[in-house]
Amino acid sequence: GGNSGTGGGAIGEGNEVLLSMRGMKQVREVDAVSGVVVAEAGCVLDDLDRHVQQFGYIVPVDLGSRSKCMIGGNVSTSAGGLRYLRYGSLHGTVLGLEAVLPDGRVLDLLFSLKKDASGYDLKQLLIGAEGTLGVVTAVAIALAPKPKSEQLVVLGMSAFANIQRAFVLARQSLGEIISAFEFWERRCNELVVEYEQRPSPLPTPHDFCVLIETRGSHMQHDMEKMDAFLDLLRAEGLIDNSRLVRDPDEMGCVWEFRQQMATAHGKSGCMHVYDFSLPSKHQHDLVVAVKEHLTAAGIYGQPDSPVKDVTIFGHIGDDNIHLQVIAKEFGGVVEETMEPWVYEWVGSRHGSVAAEHGLGKHKGEFLKYSKSPVVIDTMKAIKQLFDPNNIMNPDKHISRA
Repeated sequence: GGNSGTGGGAIGEGNEVLLSMRGMKQVREVDAVSGVVVAEAGCVLDDLDRHVQQFGYIVPVDLGSRSKCMIGGNVSTSAGGLRYLRYGSLHGTVLGLEAVLPDGRVLDLLFSLKKDASGYDLKQLLIGAEGTLGVVTAVAIALAPKPKSEQLVVLGMSAFANIQRAFVLARQSLGEIISAFEFWERRCNELVVEYEQRPSPLPTPHDFCVLIETRGSHMQHDMEKMDAFLDLLRAEGLIDNSRLVRDPDEMGCVWEFRQQMATAHGKSGCMHVYDFSLPSKHQHDLVVAVKEHLTAAGIYGQPDSPVKDVTIFGHIGDDNIHLQVIAKEFGGVVEETMEPWVYEWVGSRHGSVAAEHGLGKHKGEFLKYSKSPVVIDTMKAIKQLFDPNNIMNPDKHISRA
């Protein structure tokens, strides 16, 4: 796709040939009645979203890399993104696709029907396969209605347990209009302010910040629901501060602040980034365990330690936690101390070693910590069936498991 992935799935090595899809950027069809778009794989996500908005729809996936990532790459990595909570995964919104198989045949699954029970759902094998089974050339996606009202609130909190309770209340109180529930900790906030020169969404520091967004069809109705929700949070003593934003420009600034976190971390040092899904009861335990593990290894906690920062932020609405270990240099003792220990820790708590960034080059060897031998063997058998000569993205994804 746009080579914006973080898993190393688009990195060429040795004598591999890199295939650019930039020439395949046509929107083949928009069905304004059923709300379906058929687009070629090289369509940039942001461009495609703007195109369908003229018909009253939006693309149901939104990523920080929207200005350069491509829809074919989004499908091939099963990208999650910022509003997964509202619109779900591409496994649910991709209705069909077209792909070229390793032997050169075209697999035409480009159906735009929303119901089809006529046999194996082969398109699901290509979603998240990262190009290891074939090259996705076009996709049919069920669009979402363009929202008529949007608002967000930023909350300051002192405990991770308060975030989880607020999420339960948000699902109950905001129901059908909640579209995003993001969180980050104090150090993440400080890094964006320092390295991206952006003002903090809240004027005073807090141990945790939460961003909740709603998207609906009736502003007055949505405002009333949000106001009642905030009253409920205050009544339970869950928040220390709040900022309600309804101006579109201000909302954009808050979202930009959230989306600059990875960039700010990267500017602050050598970022070892981990993308996990974890059951709610273990989510904050992750950062505590990592800090304790690195401290016990003697590489964190002192001014001259190899590790400068350990932070978490993420899409708590879909159990996706991003862990950053910021070091003074890449690899070396930091990577040796973290891996495979952190993958074992996540796997032992029934988490996923790759939530939304894919396996790529690096994570295939750690798949065994969250998938059983039978599952891995089955995945390898599918790879062998589609690509017996291993010419599609070799040494990536399941090939490394």
